[in-house]
Amino acid sequence: MRFTIFLVAVVLLFTACENQRSNATRYYAVDSLVEAQVFYLYESNAKLTKTATIGANHEQTITTKDTTGWRHELAVFAQLDDINRPSNAAMYNVENALTDVNSNLLVYSLEAKDDPEHPIPVVLFKVYYLGSRENIRKIEGLYREENSLLTSSRRLSMNFENINNKIVLTSYSVTGGQKMLMGDSVQYSVTGMITLP
Repeated sequence: MRFTIFLVAVVLLFTACENQRSNATRYYAVDSLVEAQVFYLYESNAKLTKTATIGANHEQTITTKDTTGWRHELAVFAQLDDINRPSNAAMYNVENALTDVNSNLLVYSLEAKDDPEHPIPVVLFKVYYLGSRENIRKIEGLYREENSLLTSSRRLSMNFENINNKIVLTSYSVTGGQKMLMGDSVQYSVTGMITLP
């Protein structure tokens, strides 16, 4: 009898965890989008031309990557999934279907509420799309961190195209800076251009 009660409790707990996981995406499934791109870019044997600038130093590389490499490359964008943390559920002002003044796209926008006691890292998140949010063309985000050792801010952008009825990442950029306590500020930028064979 005790075993049966224990088994029922485990099944109920597992079901509750699965329901929590399926409801974890409150605003936008950034992690799922990034993971889908990782596999598509690997399977397509996509080539990455990456340009990085840190201060006065400038470097360009051209590579193809496996799934681990693409996952590492796009990890900075996966951080935007912080918008979906349960603790951030009421921390954003949300606007749907705004018209982008520079294009024919619509914009889904999240802007962090001004709350100095509860700062959140993703202060701005926008999805530009054509018709429906599944048909994305661009994602933008502003990510800020501040602690006793450093202050940093980075602007993130991902550009997509519909290629053979598949949404594909075609370029990205990360620009920002950081200042260490008692140190100099460092400015940096990274851009990636992705080409498919």
